[in-house]
Amino acid sequence: MWPLSSCATLPPEGGGEGSLPNAGAGPFREIAQAELGGARTAPRAMDDDERFARDASVVDLDGDPSTLAAAGFFAATLRADDAAPDPLAPPNAIVRHDAADGRSFARASTTVLTPELPWEGGVVAAPSALLVGSDVWLYYAAEGGVGLARSADGMDFAREPAPVLAPLAPGEGWDGGAVPGSPGVIRLPDGSFRMFYAVPGDGDASFVGEARSDDGLLWERVGSGPALAPAPLAGADAPEEGAPFDGAAVSDPAPVLAVSATGRPLLRVYYAARDSDGRSAIGLAARLGHDGPLQRAVAPVFGASSALSPRAPSVAVYPGFSLLFVTQAAGTRDGQGYPVVAAGVAPADAALPPPMPP
Repeated sequence: MWPLSSCATLPPEGGGEGSLPNAGAGPFREIAQAELGGARTAPRAMDDDERFARDASVVDLDGDPSTLAAAGFFAATLRADDAAPDPLAPPNAIVRHDAADGRSFARASTTVLTPELPWEGGVVAAPSALLVGSDVWLYYAAEGGVGLARSADGMDFAREPAPVLAPLAPGEGWDGGAVPGSPGVIRLPDGSFRMFYAVPGDGDASFVGEARSDDGLLWERVGSGPALAPAPLAGADAPEEGAPFDGAAVSDPAPVLAVSATGRPLLRVYYAARDSDGRSAIGLAARLGHDGPLQRAVAPVFGASSALSPRAPSVAVYPGFSLLFVTQAAGTRDGQGYPVVAAGVAPADAALPPPMPP
């Protein structure tokens, strides 16, 4: 394993180069009030006590990282006009909120996807949006697996009739019988796709699997085991201070492409982690190149001291800084807790451009 202190580092590339700093990878600090517009209360970039928008996927729709305007796709729970809001109800919609500064999401939204097909089981959740050419591809979780909907404008989506990643038969593959969920999808420079996805295990355990595709439609699982599993509770790789922060479960993968300090391609995977005491945080694993084993940081990049149980990370990378969005249990409505989306920034000393109104 590799340490994570004031900046994220990777193992040596070889040739005695030593560790390669990647300051924008984390750790993340909470965004400050002066950095957040739209009458939001920091660090909450999204606080919706009616539809409980959560599990953000933030995409730069013009493909230019020097401009900040972005669209956020969120899971949400729609309800009948005469029904009370229920934060425990499963998400049944994906909604879009825009942010001119990449972080201060407007309160107005557009519903872009609701469940229509039997295999979705009344659920659409955990969006993962990305640009493919000028189109927006939106992967999502449903009861029967991972689906895909596509749009030319990021508003009107047409979905595939069947899941693009469905469960295998029991006994087939390491995750046979388990329904894949929480997809995180990226497109590699050669035009192919990689998906990281969550797989439930025994009890409350969960794992992260990996799949590859040439066209984003037909997927093949990678490897004979998970790409990321809960860290061992003991041994040489365990943190000295006790059980690892991700020793019970790893989930909600969010892959990000980057380049190392020496110009090599780098693939980072942020993920939700839970320890044996039930505490949650956001972890980071990475590899040099696009293939091979992931190596994880021994410390979380966000939420290590938080009691708000952060999960479902999404990271947007801009010149000089990165923004992190996580879902956490921070809201209260009529005595019930509900999820909000908090924002963080790395490096900690980054100076963000002024916030903009929605």
